[in-house]
Amino acid sequence: MRKLIVSNFLTLDGLYEGKDKNIISLYEYYHKDYHGDDTFDFYNADLLRNSDFLLLSHNAFLGNKDYWTGVPNNPNATDIRRETAGLFASIEKLVISDKLTREELAPWDNTRIIPRSEAYKQLADLKAQDGRDILVLLSRLLWNDLLVHGLVDELNLTFFPLIGGEGTPIFEERPTVSLKLLETRTWPNSGNILTRWEVSRPQS
Repeated sequence: MRKLIVSNFLTLDGLYEGKDKNIISLYEYYHKDYHGDDTFDFYNADLLRNSDFLLLSHNAFLGNKDYWTGVPNNPNATDIRRETAGLFASIEKLVISDKLTREELAPWDNTRIIPRSEAYKQLADLKAQDGRDILVLLSRLLWNDLLVHGLVDELNLTFFPLIGGEGTPIFEERPTVSLKLLETRTWPNSGNILTRWEVSRPQS
């Protein structure tokens, strides 16, 4: 059976985005010793290599497509970003959307659009099959909804050494789930702290 795994970074005060949905503003006080740290890129590249599918919301798909298709032509892109761009292009993508058109998928032709009304069933069917993981990146509202509906198996939450103060909290509501800590990890010369959590329903 496949697992559905979520990977996101967040600030120490639990924010997914800064003020006005801005991520860049979170780095205003980023410690100078961590400038250029790309451990999160390496970690997500590992997750992509070990997954059969990348699951994205409508907006996350378009944002990622716009960004990653431009990386190969960016002379300032790091080697791991270039590799990740290739992984994004090659992995089969699932997009939960009622508005996305086939024309908007190009050049990512290995993409399946799943209507919202069919999302729970199709994802449950994919999870029941043998294979590698289904990975969710960004797409906060999508995976929060899947968490509520018992479809998320693991949360990979990486705390960055940042305090947002105000912005978008990573959780939309309080889901009825229990969490078991599987792993914590740090990296030399990085302020990031990975926490991996197994998700289950609480026992009555």
